[in-house]
Amino acid sequence: MTAVSDLVEVVDRLLAPSGGCVWNRAQTHATLARYAVEESYELVDAIDDGDPEELREELGDVLYQVVLHAGLAESFDLEDVAAGARDKMVRRHPHVFGDEHADTVEDVVRVWRAAKAAEKSTRRSLFDGVPRAMPPLERAVKLLERLEERGDAATVVASVVADVQGDVVASDGPDPGADGAGSGTVDRSWGAALLASVAAARDAGVDPIASLRAAVADLETAGRTGD
Repeated sequence: MTAVSDLVEVVDRLLAPSGGCVWNRAQTHATLARYAVEESYELVDAIDDGDPEELREELGDVLYQVVLHAGLAESFDLEDVAAGARDKMVRRHPHVFGDEHADTVEDVVRVWRAAKAAEKSTRRSLFDGVPRAMPPLERAVKLLERLEERGDAATVVASVVADVQGDVVASDGPDPGADGAGSGTVDRSWGAALLASVAAARDAGVDPIASLRAAVADLETAGRTGD
């Protein structure tokens, strides 16, 4: 046996109708979803911290979430999950497992995208597969990446900004997309300007997500000096 199979047995024991854990048996994929997100963020923190032991622990927590979801599922198990991941990676690396050739990172990206496009040929929209639950900044970057692949990111972003500005002018007053006042206000003009800034940063070769995370880290450091 391996540690992975041992972990599967632990989860099976937790989910057992007799002698298992009442809390674990009461969970569903939906109730556990937030934990998957939290553990993923903790994994990113560990990567940022550069601590190998912390990284190992957080990878284990993410793995546990995968095993637990597989244990709860009725139509598949962990073997099916692993088989699906294995087959996908083989399909998407024909330059390793097939006859394609990719000698540069750019070649690999091209081959990967072609393989992925073949898999997802039934998708009806360029944006299909971009999770709606992603944080807005991350989702904006992902959508922009898709538009950049198509070649009209700048045009679409400009149309969003123009539409929002046009709505404000037509209303002859505050942004009609605003909701309430104060810190809870939803200001579409501000959002459109931020979206344009994100697009401009990408055009300039700046990673908006990593850059904002660095600035927020600086904010935390500066704020802690007052504790």
